[in-house]
Amino acid sequence: MRRLGVLLLTILGLATAVAAPASAGEPVIAATPPMGISWSRGWNQCPRIDDAKVRAGVDMLVSTGLRDAGYTYVTIAGCWAAKTRAADGRLQPDPAKYPDLPGLIAYVHANGLKFGLYSGTGALTCGSAMPGSRDHEEQDAQTFAAWGVDYLAYDTCGGENGVAAAAKKMGDALKNTGRPILFAMIDTFSNNYRQWEWAPGAGAHTWQLTSDMPEPLPIVMQAIDKQVPLAGHTGPGGWSDPGYLNFSFLDVAPRRTQFSLWALMNAPLIPNESFPLDTIANRDVIAVDQDWSGTPGAKVRDLSDGEVWAKPMSDGSVAVLLLNRGSYARTIPFDLAETGVAAAPAYRVRDLWAGTELTSTGTLRASVPALSSVFFRAWPGQPSTADPLVTLGVQLPEGFLAGQQVDGTVTLTNDGDTPITDASYAITVPAGWQLDGPAQVDVPRVSPGSTVTREITLRPTAAPAAKVLVGASGGYTSALGTRAAAGSAEVPLVTAPPAGTTYLSTRPWLYSENGSGPVERGSVANGRAMSVGGVGYQPNSGVGVHSPSVIRLFLGGACKSFSVQYGVDDVSSPQATVAFRVLGDGRELAATGIVRPGAKPAKLTIPVTGVQQLAIAVDDGGDGSAGEYADWIAPYVTC
Repeated sequence: MRRLGVLLLTILGLATAVAAPASAGEPVIAATPPMGISWSRGWNQCPRIDDAKVRAGVDMLVSTGLRDAGYTYVTIAGCWAAKTRAADGRLQPDPAKYPDLPGLIAYVHANGLKFGLYSGTGALTCGSAMPGSRDHEEQDAQTFAAWGVDYLAYDTCGGENGVAAAAKKMGDALKNTGRPILFAMIDTFSNNYRQWEWAPGAGAHTWQLTSDMPEPLPIVMQAIDKQVPLAGHTGPGGWSDPGYLNFSFLDVAPRRTQFSLWALMNAPLIPNESFPLDTIANRDVIAVDQDWSGTPGAKVRDLSDGEVWAKPMSDGSVAVLLLNRGSYARTIPFDLAETGVAAAPAYRVRDLWAGTELTSTGTLRASVPALSSVFFRAWPGQPSTADPLVTLGVQLPEGFLAGQQVDGTVTLTNDGDTPITDASYAITVPAGWQLDGPAQVDVPRVSPGSTVTREITLRPTAAPAAKVLVGASGGYTSALGTRAAAGSAEVPLVTAPPAGTTYLSTRPWLYSENGSGPVERGSVANGRAMSVGGVGYQPNSGVGVHSPSVIRLFLGGACKSFSVQYGVDDVSSPQATVAFRVLGDGRELAATGIVRPGAKPAKLTIPVTGVQQLAIAVDDGGDGSAGEYADWIAPYVTC
C-alpha cells in the first residue's frame, strides 16, 4: 500500500498547468492539444513544398477522414516567403512556390481546415532562408491576420538573443490583431531550453522542447525522459511539445509507440512530412491525446528497460502503456490499482492498436517485443461480450554465462473472468541450443485469474551468441472462439568485470528499477548535475536514482571490494528521507540507516569477494518517496 500511495501522489501531483486561461467569454485557443500536418519544419528541406503539395495535403485530410478525426491545421514552415520584404516592409510570398498565397489559404478554409505559417525572432529565420520578424512583429502579425492565418510557428533559431522578450512582442502583436492565431514557440537552438518558464507568459499556446529528432526510438525516449518532470506545465491553452512526429523511416511498432507516448502526454499531434494512416488515423489513441482530465500521463513504474505509463481519463477510465524501450523482448505486468482507477470485480479493457475488447480482473499484462509497446484503456465494469485478457509469456534470467545452461519458464496467464480451454503452444529456441523435454505444450484449461507454468531448460550445443531468444506461439479457445497467442524473451550473455578498477556507471546492468523516471548514468532528476550537501559533481560521475530504487550488476565472483560515496541529492524535497543498502547475492552487506538532505556525502568500502551478483538499493524512510533523489557517487569495484 505504501508504494501505491506514492504512485498516486506522483500522478495526481502533476495536475496544475501554467497556461493562463482566456478571459470570461473568450474562446480558448488550443483548448486541447492542436492537431494537424506540417512540411519542412527543417529549413534545409524547403524546396520540397509548394502550393500544389499543400493543396494535395488538404485533399488527403478530407478524403481519408483525418480532418474529421481532428487534424485541422495545415502548416508550412520555412522558405514560404521571398528572400526580401516588399518596399513597404511587408513579408511577401515566394512567387514561384506560392503565386497566390491568399487563394491557397482560402482553399484550406473552404475545406474546413486552418492554415499555419512560420517565422522567427531574428532578422532572418533559421539558415537565413527568409526574413524573420524581429522589429516587424506588429506589421507581420497584421499581415498574417489579413491573409487569414490561424497558426504561427515561431522559431528562435537565427534570433537567439533575448528570445523571451522577442517572443512576447510577437505574442502581444498577434493578440492585437483580434484574430485567434495559435502561437507555437520553437526554441531548440538557443541556450535557454526552458521554454515552460517563459513561453506561457509570452502568449505561446505550445512550446517545442527538443530539436527536430532522428527517428530511432532510443532517441525519441531521450526527449520523453526530459518531459517527465514537466507534466505540471501543461493544460488547456498551453501544451508542452516534445518535438514533431517524424515518421519517414520508422517501422510500425516504434512509430505507434511514439504516437502513444505523445497522446499520453497531451502533446500536439502534428506529423511532419510523412502521414502514415495506420498510425495517425487511430481514433482511440487520438481520444487519449484530446482528453484533458486535469492530469497528463506519467510514468508510474520503471522496471529496467520495461516501463509503465498511465493517464487518468475524464470518464473514469485509465490509459496504460506497457513500454519496452530495451533491445530484448519481455513480459510486462501491471496492477490497475496503482493508477487510482476505481476498484471493480472486472474491467473492460481495449487494446487501442489491435482494436480488441477484453476483460481483466485487475491486471494488465502483455508480452512486448523489443522497442515496442502495448497500449490499453481500461474502464471499471464488465463489458457485455469480450474475450479474457490472456498472455503467453516467456521468463528468462537476467543474464547467462558462456557454456552454462539457461533455465526459465513459459507461462499462460488468464487475467480475465472467464476460462479458456484447449490451449496449445510450441516453444522455439535458437540454433546452438537444445531444449530439454518436448517443445509442444498442451493445456486443457486455464481458469480465470490463473497461470499455467512450464519450466524449461536450454543447454548449449555451440559457442554462445550475444543473446538467447526463446519464443512461444500457439492458440486457445475462449467463449467467443479460437484465439492466437505469442510471446518471447531474450537474455544477454554476461561477463565479469576485468581486473583492476571498474566504475559501475560504465557497466551493463542486469536490472534496474526506479521510483520516478529512469535510473540515470551521470545525472539525476532528468539530466541535472549531481550535488550532495552543497558539493557538486562533474557529469558522468555516478548514478542518480529516485527512491525506491534497485540496480543489479553481475560480478561473477571476480571482484574484491565495492566503494562508493552516497547521499541525498540537493534537488530533493527538504522532507526527503532515504536509506542506502548494498546486497551481495541477496544478502545485505551494508545498510546506512536514514539519510536526509543537506548531509555531506559519506563513503562506503565493502568486501565483495565471491559475490556473483551485486545490488545497490535506495529505500524511502517509510514516509513516502515524493521528491527523494539519491546519488551513488563514483561507484566502483576492484577486481
